[in-house]
Amino acid sequence: MNPVYRIDIERNLVSLYWNEFPTMAELRSVVEDAIADPEFVPGMNFLWDRRPGAPNTADVEYIRDAGYYVQVLAEKVGPHAWALVAHNAADFGKARMLETMSDGSKVTIRAFQSRGDAEEWLRNPVRFEPIVVHFPARNASLLHPRLGLT
Repeated sequence: MNPVYRIDIERNLVSLYWNEFPTMAELRSVVEDAIADPEFVPGMNFLWDRRPGAPNTADVEYIRDAGYYVQVLAEKVGPHAWALVAHNAADFGKARMLETMSDGSKVTIRAFQSRGDAEEWLRNPVRFEPIVVHFPARNASLLHPRLGLT
């Protein structure tokens, strides 16, 4: 059994738990091992979590590479979701950047500040849709009654 990933068939989930922040090579290696595992089923979702306190060394290049990698992964295993658990504000911001980069793709990524919330969302992962608010057109005569006089 791999010390980083665990497959939960009943929950359609691959859990990744890192003791140290992984390099892109380590991430690819572990995910490739997971999808090669006989218990893996295409379309399974991923839960990323790591030991709190370990420094997150992700920079813009890492985040772009990770975004590209999960898109390529979706071509192999089909549409799926990633829940990223962040234990501090900086990690949450980086996870949100990756979430934003995944908009309109085959991969749905969401950032969470607790593992429980992430696991709950993975039961039915839906893409975050911003709420669009439409305001009625302004009527100048209501804002400035004198303008309505002609």
